[in-house]
Amino acid sequence: MSYQVLSLKWRPQSFADVIGQNHVTQTLINAFKKDRVAQAYMLTGPRGVGKTTTARIIAKALNCPNTNDGVPCNTCNICQEITDGRNLDVLEIDGASNRGIEEIRNLREQIKYAPMNASYKIFIIDEVHMLTNQAFNALLRTLEEPPSHGKFILATTDIHKVPSTIISRCQRFDFNRITESTISERLAMILGEEKISADDESLSAISRKADGSMRDALSLMDQVIAFSGETINIDDVATVIGLIPIDIFFNYSNAIAEKDTSRMIDVLQKIQTTGLPLEDVTQGLNQHFRNLLISLIKDGEGLLELNDDHVERYSDSAKSWNSKDILRITNVLNELEYSLKRVSQPSIQFEMTAMKFLEFDTSVSISDLLTDMEPKEVKKNPKPVKNVTVDSKLPQVPQTEISIEKNIEQKVSEKPKVDPVEDSTVKLVKPEKVDPIEEPPVPTQKISFEEIEKGWLRFIEGVRKERPSIGTVLEHSEPFELIENRLVIKVYDLPKFSVGSLNRNNRVVEKFIEDHYGASFQLVAEWQEGKGTTDRIEKSREKQNSSDGDKNKDGDQVVSRVLEVFDGEILR
Repeated sequence: MSYQVLSLKWRPQSFADVIGQNHVTQTLINAFKKDRVAQAYMLTGPRGVGKTTTARIIAKALNCPNTNDGVPCNTCNICQEITDGRNLDVLEIDGASNRGIEEIRNLREQIKYAPMNASYKIFIIDEVHMLTNQAFNALLRTLEEPPSHGKFILATTDIHKVPSTIISRCQRFDFNRITESTISERLAMILGEEKISADDESLSAISRKADGSMRDALSLMDQVIAFSGETINIDDVATVIGLIPIDIFFNYSNAIAEKDTSRMIDVLQKIQTTGLPLEDVTQGLNQHFRNLLISLIKDGEGLLELNDDHVERYSDSAKSWNSKDILRITNVLNELEYSLKRVSQPSIQFEMTAMKFLEFDTSVSISDLLTDMEPKEVKKNPKPVKNVTVDSKLPQVPQTEISIEKNIEQKVSEKPKVDPVEDSTVKLVKPEKVDPIEEPPVPTQKISFEEIEKGWLRFIEGVRKERPSIGTVLEHSEPFELIENRLVIKVYDLPKFSVGSLNRNNRVVEKFIEDHYGASFQLVAEWQEGKGTTDRIEKSREKQNSSDGDKNKDGDQVVSRVLEVFDGEILR
């Protein structure tokens, strides 16, 4: 007999053999006991957790003539044919390669016919999310009301890609990732039956590498057995599956906690010499710091999914950390994992990130920081020092009475030299009060919208003299409304981008407005399509022109008088 891989040899043949999915298997067993089997099932979850296997067990439980409360006998011809995939009444369809509407139409035609030698005609569609929309639409009616002899079992890893109309016509079962401890126990049982020895650390490493998939764990075990033979140790496992030793992760985190540069360099050199994939190392570091964070949580050990030795090790190492620092590091590691796939030199990126971690300061809460910044309490009326002896050989200094004013806040760093005076008493004079510097008054905004309209053209002329480019745009504008502190203007007969240039220079325009009107506003320019200046602006322009003419007459007389007095001339 040819060799059979472990994932096929030890494939569950009954609901009791399916591990880690008790919520699914128990529900199905009760449904068979009470004869409440649905017309269609939707099985969803990660890869390798038992979806297709459960579908086959359901098919055997429905068609086995010797079934007992949903438990197939696995010895009759029908059970053997379903196990081997050769029963004509149980059809397994790959949704990835049979995803078109024609395949679904053929399925609808086949289900009309009664089963040949079984009780039900069962269609198992694996990776059902790969079907086209047209295929899903063709399946809807048949899925909702199949013939009495027809059953559907759909399996998928991407339930979000399946239309809700399909899901609503099925009983949905969500399969979970299998825990590391459950996989380790299953592997230990299988190796015991296969007469192969392995230590707990090796089983834990394979289980961790499988990432919740029992099928992946058995495939990895096949590789290790082929390399090691009948005795498996952790070194062989690390060599075969490319396992990253957990000591690398602990040395990495300890180097950060202790700010030990030499230790970090040793870790980086080991990663480089062993040729470990940097993306895998980064993922492992992310998982490592996650485990440290979980270890800081009270009663959080149940989330670690590790053996007892590793749980204790993480618990001891977590004492050197706080949650804020771990969260900062994981954020940087997530960014690193994303950038490693895109940079030209990922090794440099990885090493620079490690050096960055060494420069991290310990996180401190704001409340603690403010507490440390508070001045220390100063004792009032300190006790005088007693029993002080003075050497007689030292030169005697005449005592001086120093009177110090209370509540002097100013600190004197150097004492000024004072000429000797007859009186030995020196008094520090309290500095005179200095009046505070008066700030320029803030312009009051006591101006109406009508006043803004009246002076708008004169305001534009002032802007044109200082900023011609802005003034040109303002020539095609008019005040629209004044809402509290916001002055909205409309811009007409210009391209839309001109409004953008006006808003980019809004600070300049607001300064011109403040200088002209004596009030400050927040300017908002809006573009208006297909409209010229309004009538009120035209009337205002006419009034201004007429008043400017009158003023020019008066102004000419004044100018002439000035030229006569000062013997001047006008320069053009």
